Formats: sequence, C-alpha cells, structure tokens
Amino acid sequence: MDFVLVIFYNNLRKNIMSEDTAPSALKDRPDLNEILLSWKSPSHPFKKRNRTFYQTVAALTLLLVVIVFFLHEFMLIGVILAISFLVYVISSVPPVEVEHKITPLGFENAGRLFHWIELYSFWIEERWGYKVLVFSTRLAFPAQVRVVLNEMSQEKVKEIVGRYLLFLEKPPKSWADDFSDWFNKKIPLETAN
Repeated sequence: MDFVLVIFYNNLRKNIMSEDTAPSALKDRPDLNEILLSWKSPSHPFKKRNRTFYQTVAALTLLLVVIVFFLHEFMLIGVILAISFLVYVISSVPPVEVEHKITPLGFENAGRLFHWIELYSFWIEERWGYKVLVFSTRLAFPAQVRVVLNEMSQEKVKEIVGRYLLFLEKPPKSWADDFSDWFNKKIPLETAN
C-alpha cells in the first residue's frame, strides 16, 4: 500500500511541476533576482581639504568650548568635541568603493536593499565634481540615500529607476538645507582654490 502511495505522490508532483500545466501568469513573472543595473563607486563624494579648513574648525571648536566652559555646561563641551572629531574624520578619511545594484525588488546600496515601496522619489545633483543620485525615502532614518554615479550614464539610470519612482528635476529643499547654504556663504571653512 505504501508503494502505491509513493508512486501516486511522485506522479502528482511531476504533473504539478511540469511547465505545460503551469499557469501562464507564472511563466511571465519577472525574475526578482535579475540585476537591471550595477556599478561600483566611492561610498560618498570626497574633497581633499586644505590646512585652512582644519585650522578654522579647530578655532571654532576652541571658541565654542571656552564659551560653554564659562556656562558650566561640561556635557555640552563633550558634544562639541565629539562633533569636531567627527568632522575631522569624515573630511580626512577617503571613502571606500562599494557596489550598487538596481533590481526589480529595489535598490541595493553597499549590501543593504531598499525596497521600492520604501523609496519615494529620486533626482541627480552635483557635489564637488561628482554626479550624485539621491533617493528620498519614506523611512525616518535615513531620509535620503546618496549614491555616487561615477562613470554610469545618467540617462540609463533615469530610464530604469524612472519605471519605479518619481523623478524630480528640482530637488525639494528643507530648512536645514537653506541654513547650511547660508552658513557656508557667511562663514566659509576654507578658502577657495
């Protein structure tokens, strides 16, 4: 009796798995593991800073630490020193090269997959001579994903990503962007070369 059940089960499985009996909807499904576009680039735009930049950051840090010291806010001194150290590290250590992939499931950035439903729109901007692809996300963190395009064609990226997301010609600016632009104009941290 067991032998008959095994034969019946094997025949049933062969019939289910055969391509002739599979519905046409399953045959036409896109391959979710297909890589539509892939490239390698630096993890972020990088600009080699000169000595004036580091001297200006050190002077501002010292000024803020002295002011906060007289206010007896010692925890705030620690925060100021930590932020200054972070600025130093980010501006002195060159970026690593990472791989980016665009698939039917979403955008993979350095091994992390952002599903299309998590992303809202995209645009391309220039920063320090690099073309940067920027994704606006629906997530609280990160609010944006930035990717250096390097040698990748902008038109090809627009065409493929445009199937899934809204392309913005002019990116939205927040109050933080406006403040950052104003601060850089009023207090330049380095001289123009």
